[in-house]
Amino acid sequence: MGPGSCLDVLSLRRSQISRLMACIPVLIMASLVTAQTPDVPAGPPSAEPPIRDASLKKDHGKEAKYDVDRIGQRGIGRGFNVYSVHREHELGQRLAAAFDRTTRIIRDEVVNEYISRLAQKIIRNSDAEVPFTVKVIDSGDIPRAYGLPGGFLYVNNALILSADDEAELAAVMAHEIAHVAARHATRALTRRDVMDIVGSMALFAGPAGMAVEDAGGFAGPLSVKKFSRDAEYEADLLGIEYAWAAGYDPQALLDALEKLHAIEVKHSATLAKIPGYHLASKVPFHRQIARGFANYPLTEERIERLQSEISRFLPGRKDYVLDTNEFEEVKARLLESDAPVLRHHSGDEDNKGPVLRRTQEEEDAPNLRAMPSFAFLPYSENN
Repeated sequence: MGPGSCLDVLSLRRSQISRLMACIPVLIMASLVTAQTPDVPAGPPSAEPPIRDASLKKDHGKEAKYDVDRIGQRGIGRGFNVYSVHREHELGQRLAAAFDRTTRIIRDEVVNEYISRLAQKIIRNSDAEVPFTVKVIDSGDIPRAYGLPGGFLYVNNALILSADDEAELAAVMAHEIAHVAARHATRALTRRDVMDIVGSMALFAGPAGMAVEDAGGFAGPLSVKKFSRDAEYEADLLGIEYAWAAGYDPQALLDALEKLHAIEVKHSATLAKIPGYHLASKVPFHRQIARGFANYPLTEERIERLQSEISRFLPGRKDYVLDTNEFEEVKARLLESDAPVLRHHSGDEDNKGPVLRRTQEEEDAPNLRAMPSFAFLPYSENN
């Protein structure tokens, strides 16, 4: 019985549970092995002597996995995953349909054509193995991009407006494309499903099984959260590689993260004014505990890590693309379309001053800004 059959455990009779218990160690071991082993295609035997030091061996494996000369041939999206590419695409379609219903799609052909062309340029220099659907949206003032499983990329107009140049915009888009290329969403869902199976089967194993369920109920979410943090680090590294391969300055992603960090610092300063906010800091090991339960790594840690990885993984270049006239024109076009429209009252001669008129798009916006924030984790699937 293969690993795929284990996922149907909840629909089986109790008499079949004992036969499936043997699948669980296989699933867990496969997950651990896949998570720790770099996805490097097998090649001819190397004449180099074996690397005995564990840390050096790990570094050697990472160097091989993220070799920029092999982009598109590295198997980045491989790993323990019970979702087929087809099923992942269907999941992405459902999420994209929900996304389209709850946010405003920008229909400007010039803006859409530019963003689509920029995205395809990055995709051609990535490890992605699926076609992408790219849309520009208006979902609030926070600069964001969303990469949904199966190849659906959404770019918020606030991201375009906040970017200082095309390289910065390309770097953020490359980060989201990396999430899709590495199939982070469905690989995380796979880990969650495995933990759910372990917990369900433990119910039939007596008191010892109940203890396993309790431990799994605590450790399972933490393991998924750790995968989420590791995936964010990987998307950062892959993002700068894809941007670099497309000709852009990889430092641009650091610029975007610096902006994010400044927003976080300002937000923390606001929260610090709330009475009792600092009580949590008095808990022993509170920083370690907070990190363990966090879905995302600290932004300053991401910046420090990227600074070392740029020099480690990316060869130097004399020239990089920083900005283009087309980016500036699209940015100006968005700014112009977002500006309020002026008109005069036709029937009131006493009122000589201009009156602000809200466009129909602005009037519709409040009902659309309360959309859920789709990050790559977590996704829920109703089958």
